[in-house]
Amino acid sequence: MNKTEKYSPYKVIDKNFAAGGNAKVLLVKNEKGEKYALKSMKMNSAEDVRKIKRFLNEIKIVEKYQYKIKGIVPIVFKFIPEKINGDFEYTKDLKGVEVWYVMELAEPVSERLSDCDDLKEIIDCVISLSETLEELHRNKIVHRDIKPSNIYYYKSEWAFGDFGLVAYPDFENDALTKINERLGNHATIAPEMRRAGQVEDARPADVWSLAKTLWMLLTKNSDLCFEGTYSRSDKEISIAKYWKEWPISSLHDILEISTSYEPKSRIDITEFSTLLKEYKEMIMHKGRILSYEELKLRESKSKDRIYFHNSANSIISRDEVIREHYSQVCQEAYFIKQDQAEEATILKYIKKELEFFYTKKYLISPILRHFRNENLPSIRIYVEYTDFMYKFVTALVCSEKMISSFNTPLLLENYYDSKGEVDYKIIDKFIQIIDLNSMNSV
Repeated sequence: MNKTEKYSPYKVIDKNFAAGGNAKVLLVKNEKGEKYALKSMKMNSAEDVRKIKRFLNEIKIVEKYQYKIKGIVPIVFKFIPEKINGDFEYTKDLKGVEVWYVMELAEPVSERLSDCDDLKEIIDCVISLSETLEELHRNKIVHRDIKPSNIYYYKSEWAFGDFGLVAYPDFENDALTKINERLGNHATIAPEMRRAGQVEDARPADVWSLAKTLWMLLTKNSDLCFEGTYSRSDKEISIAKYWKEWPISSLHDILEISTSYEPKSRIDITEFSTLLKEYKEMIMHKGRILSYEELKLRESKSKDRIYFHNSANSIISRDEVIREHYSQVCQEAYFIKQDQAEEATILKYIKKELEFFYTKKYLISPILRHFRNENLPSIRIYVEYTDFMYKFVTALVCSEKMISSFNTPLLLENYYDSKGEVDYKIIDKFIQIIDLNSMNSV
């Protein structure tokens, strides 16, 4: 057989198209000129038997599920010599025998997301992969080799393109995986997979590897990843320095729990997928600063016309807020002298409640003279927007038995009970409204 007929009916365009682990990957075309990727593995010695059997398993699992589960780059053609079908053993006449298959071309994630600065696009990618992995795990299939170089964009969907280390229920694990054999990529391999032959359930290892892959995509590291478990407090590996203008606390949580050293301590792939989807919903709601016109439109349509101001200049750094507050002198004593001790006490109460007893992180100024009317006590409220940035919510003014917001219609007209005493239950409800609406405009 001459070289042009070796992979008939396909012709080789580029014999060094891509790396493929133990296999070689060529760029080929069919008679119509349509291009494909051809993955090939050759038998050179008895040592290659396990590799060839894994290659056959890859073909088997991909062909079985490529149209049942989304997110698998499909095989369109295969060539398996009769000599090595089934449970074969090495003989001299097998030397040089080649097994190969042809798959659809797909765009590597390293190219698709190389210049991506949209966090949502990266999250979408990993959500899609987690859904594929969910289906695989549901069918008791584990991938065991999740890493960026095995991820592709195919027909408007994210997909896995290499199942060379796949394991499934009728997989001959004892025969193909040695007790102390390490399985997986060094950068993303779970600790237990360093002795894969002793692992009964490798699904938690897939979660670990997908979390590591997520980190690599977020930090634009195509080959390198941090060692061991993730910790947000480790400045060297924290994703905070890469995404300073995005809220990422929940991403920290996902990475930390998914890379727990003990497999039993990790979340499963369904929980991983759910948490990422919830995070996406949050950043979709919280991610963009609206224009003044958009805010006014939302305000006109919103219930009770409560929509807090949020323009580009209302997002400032946490350090700047802290510096601003430290530079301001509390004016409580001034208002006490002005017979406004009660108003000052109410504002102090609101500040304490929001800063200490609510889930969102608030930074609130000391009691100040309002910039428009210095005879009125006020506080300025900021809420955490990202790890580094805070959003201005509103300035509250307390005067004449009511609390008002200078930039919204929000108003508490009377905080007294029937006995003429301050009713803190009414004020608590008002504080809840502030908290619920503090991010409405984002």
